Amino acid sequence: MEDKTDKINDTPNESATEAPDVSAPDSHTELAQLTDKWKRALADAENARKRADLAQLDGRKHGVAMAVEALAPAYDDICMAIEAAKASSESDNPLIAAHLAGLNSAKSAFDAGLKALGVRTIAPENTPFDPVLHEAMQMQETDETTPGQVLVLHRLGFALGKRLIRPAHVTVSARPTTASD
Repeated sequence: MEDKTDKINDTPNESATEAPDVSAPDSHTELAQLTDKWKRALADAENARKRADLAQLDGRKHGVAMAVEALAPAYDDICMAIEAAKASSESDNPLIAAHLAGLNSAKSAFDAGLKALGVRTIAPENTPFDPVLHEAMQMQETDETTPGQVLVLHRLGFALGKRLIRPAHVTVSARPTTASD
């Protein structure tokens, strides 16, 4: 008796040798697709990292702005105390001079801290009024300057980069009114 299994296995499969299996993916196409997916995933990861870095930087700037806003009234008080001590009739008194030195030291420390944080002060005396950076507290008629100039700085403003933390309070020059006006 013949072994029937040998004949089945020995017979070549004609359909396999005639046409390739269309269901098997082309290795080059598959490699190109996987490479494209990998590049897209890499780009997405890089974009996510950049967004996270920008969010962290923005959060830092927001925190600095909030801290400066909270501490600005103390800075204003130090500046007013310095001006009051300088204008005092007893400014020659050693006690007043010692207080003035301490106030100047505190103001210098505050200024150094602002500079270290990247905060710039807005002190616009003798410059044109800028409604983005300045808040006009009053108008003063004068012939001495052109209208729209900052005459008096009442309170410093603060900015961090392009972010305005607090506008400067100023007095702005105005054209004098005449009897014909």
